[in-house]
Amino acid sequence: MPVITNPNSVGVVAARANARLPLRLRRERWLRRGAGLGAAVVLLAIAAIPLYLLWQLWPLSASAGSETLWPLLFGSLKATVYAMLFGVPLGLGAAIYCAQFSSARLRAWIRPSLEILNAVPTVLLGLIAVLWLAPRLYAGLSALFACLLLLPGVMLLGMCLWQRLIPSRWVRVVEGWQPLLMLPLVVLVCVLVFFSTDSTETWTRLLFDPASPWNGLLIGMTLGLAMVPTVFALAEDALLSVPRALAHGAYALGANRWQALTTLILPAAGSGLLAAVLLGIGRALGESMIVLMASGNTPLLSWHALDGLRAVTANIAIEAPQAAPHSAQFRLLLLSALILFAATFVLHSLAALLRNRLRSGSATA
Repeated sequence: MPVITNPNSVGVVAARANARLPLRLRRERWLRRGAGLGAAVVLLAIAAIPLYLLWQLWPLSASAGSETLWPLLFGSLKATVYAMLFGVPLGLGAAIYCAQFSSARLRAWIRPSLEILNAVPTVLLGLIAVLWLAPRLYAGLSALFACLLLLPGVMLLGMCLWQRLIPSRWVRVVEGWQPLLMLPLVVLVCVLVFFSTDSTETWTRLLFDPASPWNGLLIGMTLGLAMVPTVFALAEDALLSVPRALAHGAYALGANRWQALTTLILPAAGSGLLAAVLLGIGRALGESMIVLMASGNTPLLSWHALDGLRAVTANIAIEAPQAAPHSAQFRLLLLSALILFAATFVLHSLAALLRNRLRSGSATA
């Protein structure tokens, strides 16, 4: 009689797996080679960019075009500094709040919202800055400075009144949602300030008179908003990668959330937070469309927030189509592109080293 073999038996399944083993190993080997080839192509492309720029610039001349290049480098530095003043506090503050204080439901709304903001084309942000923000910022400069002076004190007063007047059972109900409750107060203060600054407009204009609506302040606000998602995402990952046992141990010893954050979590995540800031700086330094549309493109050596600027990226976008090959203007564009590539490469390399250090430290812990 023929022996009937169960097709689902262990021996039959093992025999089928052994029969397919050479094919699977061959497929994995080709996939490995394809992935390695793709990585090699990427590395060669990255290395080819500075080599091509150096080849086009050879022989190098240290003094050629330096008078024209310095205002452009200064403009890029100024735009990055003002973007940091707006973007870094917002990004780090949002990351700290979402990682340590926010409720899970609110965090589930904040992170996708910032990811959507990161997906918005920068040319759209520049268009909004030019058509909507610039004229309102130019007309309501006194209201802006009044809001910057009043809002910290009003928010601190609101938090003190909240802690003293609100019953403890309500505090437990809205735990993690307090910033949303603060928004009506902030909006009310801003509306009152914008409707009551006519009397202060004169002396504000005497002290701060912008030459044009397109200046460093506009660039800092728009470019800072563009770098917030990058800083937020990396900073939140760094904070969440810190072992929770550190915070729980601090709570067991009597520390509150703020004490645990400042004494344990922030120092432990310091390298990741610094990497987030460096990548945000690289994001702002390499941005072209926002700076091109909202800076006024005036090459001025001035740190004043209400003066215009002209960045390296904007200058490349403007003059590259008109530059004749091997001309002085063409070599200046190549030199500025090489400096920009070197700066962003160094920033991203430092950020990658710091992130690897944070991951190795988390794995060791």
